[in-house]
Amino acid sequence: MQMGAQIALARVLGPVEYGVFAIGATVIGFSAFFSEVGLAYGLIQKTTVTSQDVRFVFTWQIVLGTVVCAAVALASPVLARFLGEPRAAPVILALSLLCLINALTAPAMNLLKRDLNFKVLNLAQLVSYAVGYLLVGLPLALAGAQVWALVAAWLVQASISAAWLYAATRHPVKPLLWYADARMQSGYGVTVFITNLVNWAIGNIDRILVARAFGSRETGLYATAYNLLYNPSATLLGVVQPVFFSASSRIAEEPVRILAGYKALVAATALLLLPVFAVVAAVPETFIVALYGGKWQGAAALCRPLALVMPIFVLFGLTTPLLWTSGRAAKEFQLQLPVAVLWLLVCGVAATHSVVAVAWAVLALYSLRCALVVTVATRAMGMTARDFWRCARGGLVVSAVLATALMLVDANVQALHAWQRLLLHAVLAGALWLAALRLLPALVAPELAALLARLVQQLPCPLARHLAFLTERGVPNDPR
Repeated sequence: MQMGAQIALARVLGPVEYGVFAIGATVIGFSAFFSEVGLAYGLIQKTTVTSQDVRFVFTWQIVLGTVVCAAVALASPVLARFLGEPRAAPVILALSLLCLINALTAPAMNLLKRDLNFKVLNLAQLVSYAVGYLLVGLPLALAGAQVWALVAAWLVQASISAAWLYAATRHPVKPLLWYADARMQSGYGVTVFITNLVNWAIGNIDRILVARAFGSRETGLYATAYNLLYNPSATLLGVVQPVFFSASSRIAEEPVRILAGYKALVAATALLLLPVFAVVAAVPETFIVALYGGKWQGAAALCRPLALVMPIFVLFGLTTPLLWTSGRAAKEFQLQLPVAVLWLLVCGVAATHSVVAVAWAVLALYSLRCALVVTVATRAMGMTARDFWRCARGGLVVSAVLATALMLVDANVQALHAWQRLLLHAVLAGALWLAALRLLPALVAPELAALLARLVQQLPCPLARHLAFLTERGVPNDPR
């Protein structure tokens, strides 16, 4: 649904309108850290959560959300000029409300994550997105509202989600400015805040530099290509990472169980996610033109490096819970601070050349960032480089085969329309992926096979029988 809505809106609005919106979204993304500061995140890891904990967090979320909302609204003209697009000022002004809305949503969201109630979280996300973008944003775009269609869609989506999550928790809202555990709660929040702020800087330095160095059109091309690939990745990570973190927090004294889960997630990322993005990177022009149309063709050159970023981004996100649950929360910040400085320098140099150079720089920097965190986290948990390779090698092999095959095919079917080529590639890639795993079951890591075995058992019997080959390594001693 998310991809469908974004493709439809991009076709209607074009790169320039998306560029103006992307500038506003960048400002709000940065401001959100100051309105939330990580206080609510601490509710997940506390052994016992009291009404005082919730009241304290909610009170300060209101205070900070209000202050940041007002500050962004007042500074909107200055921020727009700094980012090289004065037309973004009213967009930033309108979106400043999100600083308060998101701050108010955080306590309920994290209480639900703590309870592993992801059904409610996902339903809220699904319904709010459908209403905001399909029922509000798309009709407004078709009616000629331009960038305001995207602004209205985001505001409606966030408001519905906030109301839904509060209704699901009904947490106490009586103001409480201080209490006995406030210092501990605040200390954890500060660690989360600093870490998230560095993460945001790393994830958005490139966008800021592109906005300042190039025009709205190039900003729109970059932001849209990035978001097309990032949104499904972030949605997947947003589902899996909180579950892994919450569950790992409950068994923090059982590192063997946590490590087994992590190995399964690494193997899943390599075997299930990497091939998809490898195929996109192999045929970027076909992918972009088929989905967005000819006026977005300039985004194809950006799509290749940015597609390869996404599996690395997901792997990084799945690794950080190992640091948090092992009592090394500050380690993530310590590792990433020098990376953030390097990010600014490298992307700054790349921005003097071209937007495409920035995209390739981002791929190189994401790879470095992920390698550092994975190395530290896995060593802390007792996982060797050989263990990691065993988990990832199947996906790397399959991805290389698929990408090579699709590049060869794409070069010989240019006479077909872009959407016909994309459909052909999707069918061929799926068939090759299934054939590779059926013929070479050793490509599936044992930890992933064990996980898939539990998932396959929940499927209808005919489908489960067809997918049983994926689980062969997971139960080698099972007489069945």
